[in-house]
Order: sequence, then C-alpha cells, then structure tokens
Amino acid sequence: MIPHLCWTNVAKLVKWIKAYVLWDMSRIKGSLKKVYEAMPFKQPMFTLLRKIVHVPPGIHQHLHFKGVIHVPISPTEGFRIMHHGHVIENELFWKGIKGWEAVSLELWIRLCRLSSVICDIGANTGVYALAAKAANPSAKVVAVEPVERVFRKLEGNVTLNNWDIQTVNAAVSDHTGTAVLYDLPQLEHVLSVSLEADWNSKSTALRPVEIPCITVTDLLKQIGATKVDLLKIDVETHEPAVLRGFHELIKRDRPSMLIEILNDEVAQQVSALLEGLEYQYYNIDDVTWPPPRVQELTKSEHFNFLLCQPAAAKAIGI
Repeated sequence: MIPHLCWTNVAKLVKWIKAYVLWDMSRIKGSLKKVYEAMPFKQPMFTLLRKIVHVPPGIHQHLHFKGVIHVPISPTEGFRIMHHGHVIENELFWKGIKGWEAVSLELWIRLCRLSSVICDIGANTGVYALAAKAANPSAKVVAVEPVERVFRKLEGNVTLNNWDIQTVNAAVSDHTGTAVLYDLPQLEHVLSVSLEADWNSKSTALRPVEIPCITVTDLLKQIGATKVDLLKIDVETHEPAVLRGFHELIKRDRPSMLIEILNDEVAQQVSALLEGLEYQYYNIDDVTWPPPRVQELTKSEHFNFLLCQPAAAKAIGI
C-alpha cells in the first residue's frame, strides 16, 4: 500500500501536469490566433467559400476578418459596412441580412419604407440606421450612439455609403445636458452599456463616464424634424427615460417603436407611459414570423418588442 504522503505527492504532480497542459494549450491557441490574423486574403477566400458551400455557424463564427462587406436587403438594395472582426458583422457576412435579429430587422425594414423620420437610438455601428436608409433613401435618418470609440465606427460606416444619415455622439434620456454612462473602457468594442447604475452591476469592470445626453424632442429639433415615425430604442433598461423625454410627441404622433425590454420593471414603466394610446405589442423571438401579438409587456427572453398602432401592423402584414 502506498503511503498517504506518496498519494499526496502524486496528486500534486497530476495537478501540476494539468496546469502545464492548459498553459501550453493556451500558448498554442495564442500562437494559432496570431497566425490566423496574419493570414492574407481571408475575405476573398471566405467569399468564395460562402458561394460554394454552406458553412455551419459553429465553424463560420470563427472565420472572421477585417474589411468592407456588402449586405443586401433586396435584389436592388443594400448597404456597406466595415467588418471589424466582431460578431454582428460576421453574422451579416455569412448569413446576410437575416443573420442578425432576422425578424426584428424584417419588421424594421418594412416600417422604414412607410416612415419619413427614423431614429436609431443606441445605434452601435449603425446596422439599423444603414438598413433604414437603404430601404428608404428619402427618409430622414438619425443614429445616436453614446460610446465615442463605437461612434467613430458608426461614422465610418455612414461615410462608406456616402449617405446623409445624421449621427450624434450622445445618450438619449429624459433630459438634455449631461449624464453618467457606465462603460467597459477596457473593451475595444461594446454592445451593452447603460446610463443605469444597476445595469450589469455584478461587473467590477464598469467605469462611470460623463457624457452628453439629449431628449428625443430636442434631437428632432436638432435635425430639423417636427415629428417622428419610427424609433429603435436599445439602451439597456434606460428605455422608460427615453420615452419620458418625448412623451408628448408619442401621444401626438403615435410612432412605431422597436424596443428592448430586459426586465419586468422596464415593461411596467413602458406600459404605463403608453396606457390608453392604443398600442399593440408584439413579442419578437427573431425566429417566428409573424411575431405573436401579446396583451401586455413583460420581460422577454429574446429582448425585443414591436410597439405600434393597429394601422401600422396591418400595413406591414402582421
């Protein structure tokens, strides 16, 4: 029988070997990543590959690159966007316009064709704003993004298409002035930041940053618009404040809204702001078409809801 001390030593040795193997695999993985990033002609190779074979998501999610891609939304319409190697652009490259939030974007595009003033609030790199302008070139489109390093990418995408989308580097809220944004500055690109201190509060990496903010009412004045027809609002639980910032215009114009609902508290506040305004609610899972109509707003596992008037729903076929 091996003494207990020997078994202890063996266990320590096994633990050390496991740690070494994991370190070595990580080192190899890092080396392979560097080789992949240095590999030339990825975009033309992947473009050819995409044409001749179906590449499963489990594979193409790793086949990213950097360069300008074209995203068609119909045989005659589309937009250009810079692929920075991030997930949204990669999904759009491999699967087209249905590669990212397929049902949400289909609803958005249909509504854009009927709208003359369109706001993309929390625009990130501008996919929804670009799709809006591609679908309706005559519309007045404004894209608002609070994170400066992401905003620069948004501006670059607008310039790529040579379109008159108006871009604003600010947050949208219930007042015009300044606000505190809880950012993740160590990340080169972020998809989720908020003006709400409780959002993502478990993260120890959040950092408060003072930024300009504006209401939708003042935003419309800034771009020379007197009304709004359609908004996408993606501001990570700050949605009620955005609605409060143009509540009188909501009551007057009854715009359609593609809006994120991340918890029941947000759902209750949004419902209260829209009470008595005859809005219909559609819960979007980005798979089911048409999206199911629901009687009340709640937290959605899939995040997005469409809020619109009965006439708008009928006009887009849902």
